[in-house]
Amino acid sequence: MKKILIFGDSFADPTSNIDRKFQQDTAWYEFLSSDYDITNYGICGTGPHYSFKEYYDLIQKFMTTREYEDYIVIFFLSGEDRIHYPNTNPRETSSINWDFQKKESWFYENNYEEKVKIYYDAFKSEIDFFFLTMHDEMYWSNMKNVGFLHILSLLLNMKTIVFFTYGIKILNKTWFKDYISRLYSSNFYVSPIELAIVAEEEFKDKDKYRSNYDFQDERRNHLSQQNHKVLYENIKKIIVNDYKNLIPFVKNIDESKNLGIRKHTEKTGDFIYE
Repeated sequence: MKKILIFGDSFADPTSNIDRKFQQDTAWYEFLSSDYDITNYGICGTGPHYSFKEYYDLIQKFMTTREYEDYIVIFFLSGEDRIHYPNTNPRETSSINWDFQKKESWFYENNYEEKVKIYYDAFKSEIDFFFLTMHDEMYWSNMKNVGFLHILSLLLNMKTIVFFTYGIKILNKTWFKDYISRLYSSNFYVSPIELAIVAEEEFKDKDKYRSNYDFQDERRNHLSQQNHKVLYENIKKIIVNDYKNLIPFVKNIDESKNLGIRKHTEKTGDFIYE
């Protein structure tokens, strides 16, 4: 049986909203587990900085044992400023952010991560120094990440599938999407679709959702059951190199029945991405 290794954030984390309203939904990686041996390293709130730590360890192992041709890698790349800081829980540091325009850090205020706020306040000057030093490197890091994953897919003859999730700076450049298709091969595919946009476009009334009522998102991995199935079917197609017949993601779903719990308040309800 072929083995699939999954790296990423909350779009891959098997514990994402597993105790919520739609816990009975089958996630895309659970569908895949009927055909493949799955090892899932996805953790909510993490970024490439954390995900690649696990990936590096496995690559070193593969280079030594040369047992890699039975593996398929699925890698989710998220925001470049998601750093796994020393002595922190990787699930909890996504509240620490970097503004690439203003070149300053900022903290997403919430009631659940008081320890992280204390950490941020204590080390803010060090965090800012790090971000300023690495600003350009971080901005371009996901393009480098794609290139790195691409070359290893060729060197190891290991099928690698890459998805972008949220906050990818280089995706704002229109030329980037034009160029990435040139990387396609029998061993490599990178999707031009940002999954956070897929998650938001599931909402039938996106403007209302963004502006004037509170919505408790209950979806597993930010996706409805319909789009978990679409993602699963598309991954199966990508594995066999059927890149031209991918299924479009479902849009405009009745959110109150399929996505979560609507609370008719005046609270702003912007899409919150873990």
